[in-house]
Amino acid sequence: MRDRETRDERIDGAVTPAGIPESVEGEGSHPESSRSLLVKIAHLYYIENLSQKEIAQRTRISVASVSRALARARDLKIVTISIQGGENDYSGLEIEIERTFGLSECLLVPSYGRIEHTYQGMAAAAADLLSRTLKPGATLGVSWGDTLRSVGESLPRMPSVRADVIPIIGALGWIETGIYPNSIARTFAQKMGGSSYLVNTPAFVDDPETRAALMADSNFRPVRDIWSRLDMAVLGVSGLTADSSMFRSGIFSEADLAGMREAGGECISNFVVFDGRGSMVPTGVSDRMVYLPLEDLRRVRTVAIAAAGAAKAEPLRAMLRSGICSALVTDADCARALLSLQSA
Repeated sequence: MRDRETRDERIDGAVTPAGIPESVEGEGSHPESSRSLLVKIAHLYYIENLSQKEIAQRTRISVASVSRALARARDLKIVTISIQGGENDYSGLEIEIERTFGLSECLLVPSYGRIEHTYQGMAAAAADLLSRTLKPGATLGVSWGDTLRSVGESLPRMPSVRADVIPIIGALGWIETGIYPNSIARTFAQKMGGSSYLVNTPAFVDDPETRAALMADSNFRPVRDIWSRLDMAVLGVSGLTADSSMFRSGIFSEADLAGMREAGGECISNFVVFDGRGSMVPTGVSDRMVYLPLEDLRRVRTVAIAAAGAAKAEPLRAMLRSGICSALVTDADCARALLSLQSA
């Protein structure tokens, strides 16, 4: 008995037998026994699914030693870990986007030859985000544009979400196009088993004084009250070019867009113009628009932005630099273009 006691060392209450490898416990181990034990510990943990505590009891070493052994096994490439995500696994790209732009979550989908197919993929990703973020009774604010209309129409039904939806801009566009803000809000609400609120105040008025009066009007206060307690908002983003839905829908003229660009604007989201650094650019057009004030938008806990296509990368980068958005739903082509711009 005495001879055994001189050869054993007690660490953290566990008996460590003589000959435990140097890389696991102490000094004086044999290289082959060291590797042999590392392999055994790794097998018990990764193949047999034993806990570190169970392995410690079985091998008569401490739990801390098991943890070090597992780390050592990875360092020596005894254990290699791979994730088989399949052909459309974008997890690495998503994490890179999240890290680069300080996002809580980025959801990527494949880029298809037909944009409507890309929108369908984005709708599935958006449904996942919405169902995890919104609880029954929550309120979602939605903006305006082709992307949000298409994503909303392709959303699967999620009746258990039971969230209400409100536009976060005034009324504009044409009802029959489906891009009308109230129509987009109604579509989202129907898919999520909730109710939609109407905002019938015009989005575009004649002058800043009229806008200020409308925003302060007691009849508009219920809308402002709902805007002030949004749980989540979903935005789109556009470049200030003639191929944007704003121009094609007749909301802005080429002269309007040129004025925004001359003021330093690079993108517009929810009718707020941002420069390339993500700072708001005051313009005469924005001063006449009725929309959720930027300071209120910044207080919303989760603000997601949806954009598709490599052409959206530049305006999207400007918007992400604003720090307003915490989540992004886009496609792989846009994501790669976004990172390419950022590293240029």
